[in-house]
Amino acid sequence: MAVGFEFATGWDIYKLNDGVNPVHGTAINDQWIAANTTSYPKAAVVRGGLGWSMTVDGTEIEWVVKEVEENAAGAIQLTQVMNDLTRFVGMLNKRNMQSFLTAADFPIGTFRAPNDRFIIHIKQDMRAKPIEAITQVTGGIRLARVRKLWRLLADPNSHFAKVIFGGEGGGAQGYAGLLKPIILDHTNMYDPNWPNHEPSAKMRGLLTMIMTYLRRGYSPAQQGVGAVKYLFLLMSRTSFGALFKDLPQEEQVHYGGDAGKAQWVEYVCKHLMSRMSNMPATGVDPDGMVVERKITDRGNLSTAPVTLPITRKEWLEGMVEGNDLLSAAAHPLGGDDNDLWADSNPELGHRLRGLAGLGDKMDTVMYAGRQNKAAIIEFRARQAALEYSLWPGYAAAMHSFITEINEGERHGVIDLTPLA
Repeated sequence: MAVGFEFATGWDIYKLNDGVNPVHGTAINDQWIAANTTSYPKAAVVRGGLGWSMTVDGTEIEWVVKEVEENAAGAIQLTQVMNDLTRFVGMLNKRNMQSFLTAADFPIGTFRAPNDRFIIHIKQDMRAKPIEAITQVTGGIRLARVRKLWRLLADPNSHFAKVIFGGEGGGAQGYAGLLKPIILDHTNMYDPNWPNHEPSAKMRGLLTMIMTYLRRGYSPAQQGVGAVKYLFLLMSRTSFGALFKDLPQEEQVHYGGDAGKAQWVEYVCKHLMSRMSNMPATGVDPDGMVVERKITDRGNLSTAPVTLPITRKEWLEGMVEGNDLLSAAAHPLGGDDNDLWADSNPELGHRLRGLAGLGDKMDTVMYAGRQNKAAIIEFRARQAALEYSLWPGYAAAMHSFITEINEGERHGVIDLTPLA
C-alpha cells in the first residue's frame, strides 16, 4: 500500500438479465432497469487496465487506481497508469450523448465474457457532458506526521484543505473548523498520571486520530447519520490495535495490563477530551458509545434507527490488546446479532464497512533512509467533481504531497500544489 485513488463518476451500471439485449431507442427508466437487470455485488470488477480497474460501488461506476509507492519510481508508474486510464475513460466520454451503453457500443474485445453483459445508464443531467468524478485518495501516513497533516486540513487557506473539502457544503471554511479544536498543542497532551513523560510524536499522532473519532461520534442528542463511515472525514483503514503496536515500547508497556488500560481510558476520555473546545469540562463518559449517533442506513430503515453497542472504554482497551472493536472484522455477519451489524441494503454489507478494513496491515514508507510503518488513511471528505482530463494532474499532485508529508523535514512548510 502507498497512494491509491478512486474516481466515482455518477454513471450507473447494471447486469443485463439473460436474453435482454436493448437496442438504441429503448426507453431506459427505473421501471425498465428493475425488470431487466440485476445489481452487481459491491466492488465487482467489470474491466481491468494498466494498474486500474473499472469497478461498481452500489450501482455507480467507480474507477480504482491501484496503489503505487511513495517515491520517484511510484510517481513515474502513476503517470503511466493515469494516462492509460484517461485514454479508456475518454473512449467512453465520446459516447456520452447516449442514454445508455452496452458492450455492443464498443470495439469488439473491449469487454470480454462474462463481463460483457451490462448496461451503463447515463442520466439526463450527465449526457453530452465530459465525464467527471468525485475523487478519493488513500495513503500511508506515519503516526509521527499525522498532526502535521491534520494542521493543514484545519487551515481553510491551505490548498490541501480546499481540495479535500471542495465538495462539502461550506467547503474548507466550514469543514476545517471541525478539525482545528482537536489539534491540541503538544504541551497540552500530557497524561497527569504519568509525570515527567512527554508523549512521543507517534503517540500524539495516534491520540489525535482517536480524538477525531470520538469527537465525530459524540452526539448527546443522538442525531442520525446515514452510515458510520459518513462521520469520518479521515478514516483509518488500518486497525487501531495495529496502530497502538506502532508506539514506542515504553508507551505500549506503560498502558498494558489492567491498571495501564484503566489509565489509558482515563487519559483519553477524561483528560484529553476535556481539553478540547466545546466539549464537557469533565470529558466524555467511558461507558458511552463511540458512535452515539443513530444509524439510519441513509433513511432506508423500516424500523427504528440503530445504536451500535461499542463503548469508548471497550474500544480504547481493545486497541491496547491489539484489537479494534470499531470494525466489521470484530462483529462478523451471520450470527444471532446479524440484524444489528448488517446494513439493510444487503449489497453494502456491514454497517462498519471500511473502518479498519485492512486489518493490521500498515504501509511502509521511507524516512531518513529507513523503512517506517504508516497508518493507511482514507480521505473521505467529499471533494469537488473533477473532469476526467484533470485526473492525472490531481493524482500526481496528491502523490507528491503525501510523499512530502512523510519524508520531508519535520518542521518544513508544505502544501498541495494548486490544481490546474
